Amino acid sequence: MIYLFTALYCEAHIFIKQFQLEKNPESTRFQEFYNETANIRLTITGVGEIAAAAAVSSVCTKYRPGAGDCLLNVGTCARRIGSGGIFVCNKIIELATGKTFYPDILYRHDFEEETIVTGMRPLEVLGDSAGAGKMNEGAVETDAFSEKLYDMEAAAVYQSGSYFFGPHQMAFLKAASDKGMAKSVSQKQVEVLMEGCREPLTDFVKRFGFFSCENDLTGNHFSAESVSVEKLCVDMHCSKVMRDLLHQYIRYLTLSGADYASVIQSMYREGILPCRDKREGKQSFEEFKRRLL
Repeated sequence: MIYLFTALYCEAHIFIKQFQLEKNPESTRFQEFYNETANIRLTITGVGEIAAAAAVSSVCTKYRPGAGDCLLNVGTCARRIGSGGIFVCNKIIELATGKTFYPDILYRHDFEEETIVTGMRPLEVLGDSAGAGKMNEGAVETDAFSEKLYDMEAAAVYQSGSYFFGPHQMAFLKAASDKGMAKSVSQKQVEVLMEGCREPLTDFVKRFGFFSCENDLTGNHFSAESVSVEKLCVDMHCSKVMRDLLHQYIRYLTLSGADYASVIQSMYREGILPCRDKREGKQSFEEFKRRLL
């Protein structure tokens, strides 16, 4: 299942129409649309980090996504310098905390990759020396983010989604709608923009769905090898956190086609494994990563 999140209906309408999504009358907190055959569930979160975090948490708690599911956040953003277009976000920065997040982009796509900054206030251009175009009170100035994208939801969607999805299961796709003049962009203009991006955006959703299915198959393959991975966790004296990291790392290596099994075997032959305690386990894990990277 693709769990698709947009902030506004005018950003969602192309998907509702393209995939013939039906409105869920039982969803009272957020507008929700779905098509079980198309394997898509779309939720309109509302604008801002709090609304986005609440929507993602509510939907995922209700439906409990699994290893074969994925999260896709699509919407508009500001881009102060450069042309418009559609961008895949490879780095997300939360303005309020300074935290940085990196979705794993393990799939092919035709879009430019860019960093996006998420803030809790609209982004607006600074006025000139004469005071023209003065910023509205509470707006964020553009100068610090002139070479990046800017929105108000991505960081919150990522953080809430990370409780239910791995980094390889989440994608963030943004269409540049303005150069830092959010209040001058109408819903109609957003509709027109999204309609112009209909084909590449809906095609990405379809391909991302196929990737999700392949990932589910890979996950099943990974599960078949779980006994040996669990043995590795025991021999490294892994804590809960380190065990989760090791599983995630093995999954990434499996998806990328890396021959990690021979590296593990060589570490056993050389006496690096098994380890005597957690300290040695951490050292062997770092050595394992070093040999593969």
